[in-house]
Amino acid sequence: MNAKTFARLVADLSSEDFAKVEDAANTICALRDANAYPLILEALGLGTALVQRVMLWALRNYELSDYTQFMPYVASDDDDVREAAQVLFMEGGDAACRALVSSLSVDDLNLQYAAVETLGQMRSECAKKPLLSSLSSSSPEVRELAAYSLARFADDDVTCALLSCLSDDSAVCAAALSGLRGRVLSSDALLSVMPLLSNPDVLVRSAAVYVLDAAVPDSAAEDCDSRVRRAVAEVTSSASILRMLLMDADSSVRTAAADAAGKRGMRMDEVLIPMLKDEMPGVRRAAAAALANAEGDAVISALVEALSDPKPGIRAAAANSLGKIGGEKAKAALVSASQVKNPILAGIIKNALSELEKRERGE
Repeated sequence: MNAKTFARLVADLSSEDFAKVEDAANTICALRDANAYPLILEALGLGTALVQRVMLWALRNYELSDYTQFMPYVASDDDDVREAAQVLFMEGGDAACRALVSSLSVDDLNLQYAAVETLGQMRSECAKKPLLSSLSSSSPEVRELAAYSLARFADDDVTCALLSCLSDDSAVCAAALSGLRGRVLSSDALLSVMPLLSNPDVLVRSAAVYVLDAAVPDSAAEDCDSRVRRAVAEVTSSASILRMLLMDADSSVRTAAADAAGKRGMRMDEVLIPMLKDEMPGVRRAAAAALANAEGDAVISALVEALSDPKPGIRAAAANSLGKIGGEKAKAALVSASQVKNPILAGIIKNALSELEKRERGE
């Protein structure tokens, strides 16, 4: 492509005609011509944010050896330019990784942060070591982002590094806990997390609950903040604690507790049935879904009544539960409810009825 044609395409990116802009952008982004490479670099340095974004996307078609020149775009104030630059680096392999690593030692904290952010999105193993070193940055914002970014690496050395961050400031500590979530930790590691349940920062306390998972002590269910109690509801293996949280003053906690009861197959009919009358629709939906594990006339009668709830989502949850419980009363209620005018809800109810009938036939 010659310079004149390229210049015309760049000019079209500023057109008020969207079709012309789109056509120019697509043409430039498809370029693989070596002669166009210096033209792309020139436009990148001089263009608007839109031009920069298009040029960065076009550069993905070229084999690049020096990514350092593109680092300023990774730290761009424009979200779209920054995203395009990050994608360019994420696809650049070791060469891109080296440029990002070199940026970790510069004085510009914005560039450091951008480098860590991009490294955190790379799937390459080459990103792990620099992210670990970034946990020692003088900037707490960089340390926090590094801790979040390390979550994708399951290695023992990463686990140890994240555990060492638990004594850092609250934001870094919360980020490290987020990275530790779901990992199998030793007894000593779990013991090091326990004191964080008393941390003044609610984000730290709730994150600690998720890390402790089923090992979380019952006392955490009495935390003054609903976010912590909600986290406890999601992880606790204690039926008595879950039953208590089903009656929590906060609706989000009640919803989480009902969802957890349903997932764990726990029967708590005496608490869940009254929740079908809760003022909050989310609570009623969760309760209706959790009652799928129950049986008996009282449960079926309550779910049949829930088929008349003003919220379609609650009627759908009740229908699904009735379909799983089965029985003639449940079947008759589903047949009647399937005539609803809402086509999506009608489909859900008919599916529940179909599942019930399959089980009756032993299929």
